[in-house]
Amino acid sequence: MLLLVALLCGFIVWSDGKDNIDGIQLTHYEYTVSNGYSGRRVTFMIEQKDSIVVAKVKDCSMLLDTCMVDSECEAPRELLETIGKMLVDAKVYKWENHYTNPDVFDGDSWSMDVAFGKQLFWSGGYMAWPNNDPTSEINSMIYKACNPKEE
Repeated sequence: MLLLVALLCGFIVWSDGKDNIDGIQLTHYEYTVSNGYSGRRVTFMIEQKDSIVVAKVKDCSMLLDTCMVDSECEAPRELLETIGKMLVDAKVYKWENHYTNPDVFDGDSWSMDVAFGKQLFWSGGYMAWPNNDPTSEINSMIYKACNPKEE
């Protein structure tokens, strides 16, 4: 019995709380994909600012230093919660720091910053992504929420 109590106490001390993350705790999502060949960089973001949820889309040319789409809008809280649930279901907190495919040159590189309350997660890659990656669907949802206008 004493061994069981010691093991449980050790688990509680070593537990980082990641298994207790809930989608409604999402406060920040930012995903950027860049293509070195074309010089294009696209960023999708949604975050809680005070009591307002803000979504942003930015589609820029690093070579020309211009943005083709640059939009910011207020988004419904439900969208942030839906995205949070999708990230939790994909176990984003278990993603590796870096994914890579060394056989591809001038391809897409990506990075993602996510915050669930005070817990921060970062992942990125070069022409390689984790399994069950929901970011394409999430980015589409953010794009549709902002209904960005062409400049």
